[in-house]
Amino acid sequence: MSAEIPVAVRATSVWATSRWLRRPYRHFRFDVRFADGREEPVESLDAVLQGSRYPADASSTRKGAEQACPKEGIGEWVDYPYGQPLGR
Repeated sequence: MSAEIPVAVRATSVWATSRWLRRPYRHFRFDVRFADGREEPVESLDAVLQGSRYPADASSTRKGAEQACPKEGIGEWVDYPYGQPLGR
């Protein structure tokens, strides 16, 4: 039985303050879209994209989603496994 792999990924940029240095830093939250049209937020993008089995695909998709994301807010959808923006 194989796990379902999404067809697209979207990143959301979130700013937070570090506890120790009290500096702002940027991190990302991810949503995935499956072939049937479902969209779900995910805790671990690597787990959903099976990063241990397909590390190059997971890495290029993550980098593509982060690059398509504005400095603050919700980014564009990018395709899996290439990380190219899908357009609007």
